[in-house]
Parts: sequence; structure tokens; C-alpha cells
Amino acid sequence: MSLAIGFLIVFLLAVPGIVFRVTYLSSPYSRRNINTTTLEEIYSSLIPAFIFHSFCVIVLDLLGHNIDYQFLFNLLIGSNAARNINKLNDYLPPFLVYMFINLLLNFLAALFLRRFVLRHKLYKRYNVLSIYNKWYDILKPKSNGQEEISVWLDVVLETRNDTLIYRGFLTDFWLDKDGGIKELHMEDVRRRVLSRDEPNDPAHDHTHAAAAESTSEITEAIDERYYYIPGERFIIKYQDVRNMNITYYAEQAL
Repeated sequence: MSLAIGFLIVFLLAVPGIVFRVTYLSSPYSRRNINTTTLEEIYSSLIPAFIFHSFCVIVLDLLGHNIDYQFLFNLLIGSNAARNINKLNDYLPPFLVYMFINLLLNFLAALFLRRFVLRHKLYKRYNVLSIYNKWYDILKPKSNGQEEISVWLDVVLETRNDTLIYRGFLTDFWLDKDGGIKELHMEDVRRRVLSRDEPNDPAHDHTHAAAAESTSEITEAIDERYYYIPGERFIIKYQDVRNMNITYYAEQAL
């Protein structure tokens, strides 16, 4: 029972840090592992929690509020001295107020820091401030406001019987629990089965090396060895991907 109480106190003290971390890394392409265990989440949140607890303790001390560190220590170790119900009832209301203010400070600070880092692109220069997964800048390049950037993929897949090439525009991608790519979502997809190529057929270089002026020109540049796959969205499991080629196309924003 004493260990459970101690763990509960540690968890409560780590909650402000968890709020800070989740707010700062709030993105579907975040480097944060959303499948972390409770212990891993607490461990990753201890640093911001310690910083804000220290700040709040200093402010409380300056305001003349005394903190009963001995009572807190007794709670952590499960001492009988901390089981005084009357004393617990006396400390509970101010503790709840303290936690609410601390949580609010962590949320606002994380929100401000995130916007500042994104505005000045500091996450690219300092690893400690990184927000996005490593694949984000590669597969979701930022537009400059005047041009929209589309991502074209040439994906090589290997099956038991053949090697296939899929071509199309990337619409989205999903990450796995380790931060790697789980799925590639594409549209306007063409497929080529390499075993059906004629051995003496001259190679046609239609790999879009030069930027196209429009989307229609990109799709028309594919040779007859590729056939169109109808559908709104084509999903590729990344575990089957051998390699992929990425081409960026800039279009004037409307």
C-alpha cells in the first residue's frame, strides 16, 4: 500500500510535465511515441515537471507560503506520520489549487514555446526542441505561401512472385509506435509489374526529372508499362517497400 501511495504522489507531481510534453508535441506527425507506457511517459515528463515545480515553489516562498516538505516526504515513503486524516484534509484544498495553477502554467508555456519554435524553425537547428518525426519534413514539405508542394512517389515493392513499382501522389502517411512509416496513402496511382517488361524493350526515361507545369502533365508522362489503378486512395504497407524515389512539384497556390 505504501508503494502505491508513493507512486501515486510521483505520478501527480509528474502530471504538469506530461501536460507540457503532450501540448508541445501535439501533432499527428510528432516524434512523440503515442504508445508509450505510463512509466515511460512519467520519465520523459520529469524534467519539465521539475522545472515548473521549482519555479512554483520559489514563487510560493516569495509570497510567504510555507511548504511542509516533511509531510510530503512521509507521504512518498508511506510513513504512518502522513496518515493523519485531519492533516490530509487541511492540505488537500491548497494542493488542488496549486496543481491547477501549475497545470495551467505548463499548458500555456508549452503552447507559447511551440509557436515560437515553429515560427523561427528552431526545431530544425536544435534537437532538444524537435517536434516532428524525421519523416515529416521529407514527406510533408512546407509551402512558402505562394506555392503548394505536391509529393510524387515511385515505390518499389517486392512480393513472393514479383517486383512491382507504384507511382502516384502522396496524400498522407501513418507512423508506427517506433516512429517509422507504417503506411503510405497515395492517389492517382499507376502500377508496373517488372516481370512483364520485354527484355529487349528500350528503357523510356519518364521519371519526371524536370518539373512539370501541371498535374495533368505529370500523370500523362507515364509510359505504357504502367496501368492506372482506379480508386480514391491507395494504401501501401511500408513493411513491403524495398525503396522509394521522391519528387517534389511546386504549384502556384490559388
